[in-house]
Amino acid sequence: MINPPRVTDVQLLGGDWLRLSFTDGAVIDVDTGPIISGGGVFAPIRNDRSIFERVRVSHGTIEWPGAVDVCPDVLYGRGEPASGTRFERRVVRPAPAA
Repeated sequence: MINPPRVTDVQLLGGDWLRLSFTDGAVIDVDTGPIISGGGVFAPIRNDRSIFERVRVSHGTIEWPGAVDVCPDVLYGRGEPASGTRFERRVVRPAPAA
């Protein structure tokens, strides 16, 4: 079984966009706005830009302070959040063909 791609690097872009690099070589930009605008555990991130900017890679995905994270499969585009929230992705560099 092939391991699903995991996040290796995160960069802040404009607005709520993040550029994510994955273990398979793919680079994907993700608009996190729809995810964090839902509130709940994401409310502090939505309400305080300095918290949003403290995003980091942890255990193969992205994480904000307070152990708030998003499934790496969802970030990659292999699923959608359980909430049904849809968000935009742009493939900057696809994974190389196997």
